[in-house]
Amino acid sequence: MNVYAVHTAKPDSVSAVEVVFTSEQEARAFAADRSTDDRVLSASVTSYVVGLLGSRRPVCWFREGEEQSVRFDRPDMFGT
Repeated sequence: MNVYAVHTAKPDSVSAVEVVFTSEQEARAFAADRSTDDRVLSASVTSYVVGLLGSRRPVCWFREGEEQSVRFDRPDMFGT
């Protein structure tokens, strides 16, 4: 079974899983919306196969509601 976790990056905290979906479309929609929230630098979606070690796969990431290129550098949340 595939699941899709949404992670956020904020200026003062390490990215954490906020919610898990069984639908990639729902995860993408949530991440796009969440990336527009105050103090959220970006939101990303990662897929996993339940119970399968090594199945983690980045799907996409959003900044200010817009999907970003997977080759684009993410914002530096630690200011370095």
